[in-house]
Order: sequence, then C-alpha cells, then structure tokens
Amino acid sequence: MNGWIETPLEDALEVLIDYRGKSPQKSETGIPVISAKVVKSGRILDGIEQTIAPEYYADWMRRGLPQVGDVVMTTEGPLGEVARLDETSARYALGQRIVTMRGRERVLDNGFLKYLLMSSGIQERLQSRATGSTVAGISQKSLRSMPLPLAPFAEQREIASILGALDDKIELNRRMSATLEDMARSLYRSWFVDFDPVHAKMEGRQPAYMDEATAALFPDRFGDDGLPEGWAVSSIYEISRVQYGAPFKSSAFNAEKNGRPLVRIRDLKNQQAGVYTTETHPKEYLIQPGDTVVGMDGDFTPYTWCAEPSLMNQRICCFVPLNERDHAFVRLAIPALLKAEEDAAVATTVIHLGKKDIDTFSVVLPPSSILHAFGQRANPLLSKMVAAGIEAKTLAALRDSLLPKLMSGELRVGDARNQIEEVA
Repeated sequence: MNGWIETPLEDALEVLIDYRGKSPQKSETGIPVISAKVVKSGRILDGIEQTIAPEYYADWMRRGLPQVGDVVMTTEGPLGEVARLDETSARYALGQRIVTMRGRERVLDNGFLKYLLMSSGIQERLQSRATGSTVAGISQKSLRSMPLPLAPFAEQREIASILGALDDKIELNRRMSATLEDMARSLYRSWFVDFDPVHAKMEGRQPAYMDEATAALFPDRFGDDGLPEGWAVSSIYEISRVQYGAPFKSSAFNAEKNGRPLVRIRDLKNQQAGVYTTETHPKEYLIQPGDTVVGMDGDFTPYTWCAEPSLMNQRICCFVPLNERDHAFVRLAIPALLKAEEDAAVATTVIHLGKKDIDTFSVVLPPSSILHAFGQRANPLLSKMVAAGIEAKTLAALRDSLLPKLMSGELRVGDARNQIEEVA
C-alpha cells in the first residue's frame, strides 16, 4: 500500500449532509425522495414511490443540496448501502436514514469513496461502530470519526475508473434487458390482448409493423365470444407444463459451493442461487437460463432466469413450454395470470400459490401459425435479454472480486486492467 494513508472520514470530506431526525411530508406526486429502501447494490432503484410536493422541496432541503457525483449511504435499515448521484437523482429530495457525502478536492475522489464504502473492510468498520439491538444504525459522530484508508488521489481516480467502467457496463446491460423485455411485452399485448391486427383488418387497414404474409394469418372479424374468429380460451397446459421445486433438506445447504447451486424463493429477485446442496432428490429440477420461474409464497412475480443452471427448492415453480417455439408466448402470458391470482389472494389475506390455483390458469390461444410468427419475433428478444443478464452477472462477479483487492492495495491498477481484458 505504497503512499496510502488512514484518515478520519470527516477530514477527507468537503460536505456531509444528514437529514435524519424526521421524515419529509409525503405527497401523491412530485419530487422523488431517496430513502433507505431505494439504495441497493451500488445504485438507486427505479420506480421510487415516495414523493414530496415541489413547493415543499426548498423548505425540506435546508440542510444542504446534493450535487451530481455525491455519494449517498444508508445509516440504518439497512446500514451501509451506497450509491452515487447522477444528473437525475441529484435533483431528488433526501429522506430519513440517508447521508450524502462529497469528497474534499484532491483528497478524496467521490467514485473511490463509493467503492471504498462498499468494500468488506469498511463494511466491517461500519458494523463495528453501529448501535441498536433491533436495527443497526450509526451516529453522525461515529461515522465522521471512522478511519478510511486512502490511496494517493491519482490512484483513487484510476481505481474508481476501473470499477466504474464495469458498473457502467452492468447498468447498460440492465437497461438493455428492460428495453428488450418491454418490446416483447408490447408485441404480445398488441397481438393477444388488444388484438390490434384484427381491428386493423376489420377497418381495411394494413396492420402496423407487419408484413403482408404475417397479416394474412390474422382474421378480419371477431366471433360471438369476443375473440378473433378461430381463436379460443384454453388451459395453460395446452402450451406449458409446470415443474415444481423439491423439498431439499436445509441440513445439506452450504455456502462453500459444495455440490450444486440451489435457488430458494428469496434468491429469485437477485437472480442467483443463495446456497449449494450436496443432496440429490428424486423430484429435483434444474432450471436453465431463460426459464420462467415463480415464487409461490408472498409475491407471485415471474422471473426470467439469467444465471447458471440451478436446482429449485420447494415453493418455486417453473413454466416449461411444450414447444420451444412458444417460449416467449408462455413467458409473456404468465404475468397477467399471476397478477389476477395475487389480487384474489390479497383479498383473502392468504398469499400462497398452489397447484390447484395453477390448474385454473387459461390463456387466449391463436392458431399455431400465429404462435409460430410471434415466436420468430419475440424469442430472439428474450434470448438477447438473457444473454445480457448473464454477461452482467459475469461482470458483477469480476467487480466484486477486484473490489476488496483494489481497496486493500493487494492488487495494483495495472494488474486489475489485465484481468478485465482477459474476461472481455
């Protein structure tokens, strides 16, 4: 660690803005509020629900205004989640249990600060200074006095550049995946929910974004049942089988990667097996990249699996198309079915999904020629989405392996760049 020094955090900061003490007045619409629950895994999550009225912003933000590049950190519930503000989020309001930090010029680079706070060594220091028996939190005084290992400023910027480039690529892949899924979802809705091609032909128009051969597959009228002529409502089992997870013994779980990766309900959102198991179960099923998997308790969100093949634990199911041609159709038909089931379950306060519930699932099915045409368009979109998700996982694993080594001085910048080039 040639040239590295340790200094209290406050000596390396130009600004520390702390909005703890009370919560801002909420409004139905307005300026988004950065709260502890939206800072996760190095970024600020999309879809922030809490807002404040624009006219209240100046009154609430009297303790200081954030700037682009500032680092925000959660101080409790949970402690130590970190993100960096961009041009959009720097205009948001700061909520309770959040502090905002800005490094002193030519002493502490903000990018370096973000990754330093994310490193295992500093996370351990944060936890060691935390108080609270139920929810761990850190006082401003304790945070300010926490010692930080600082590389020479030029090296800080190089380290931040290396790790930031990986994060930028991960974020690009995430946005690309979301765009591809939105495109596939829009196409599904147009064809099989709004029946746009049928309405267009009824009105004597050429269906939008469709060649004549594909348009010819659609009818130009609706039947008495309200569906396009020749279409029908059929059981989900006409196009898909459902595979259920097996009850693996928790006594065989381990974090040392002995055996095979196992996915539990809690692991679905992170798209990563949470444990490994040495057990072999007669009813086991190995989900593959691209599979549609669903948790059956609490939240019936469908996920397209974008990680290594993994075993499914109990209370997870996988919808497997009977014909690979229908892969995208099955994936895009499932959300509405699950949403209806979840709404019904919430009304009765029983948030569980069972085989009897899935047995009632039905979908609008067109002739096989239209399913084939849809698959030709939508399947490649989902395939690219899965590829982007897998690449993001690889890049995140590389970032996570480099982070502690760079932040401890164990790995030099040049060696880190070589490792990245080998993966790229």
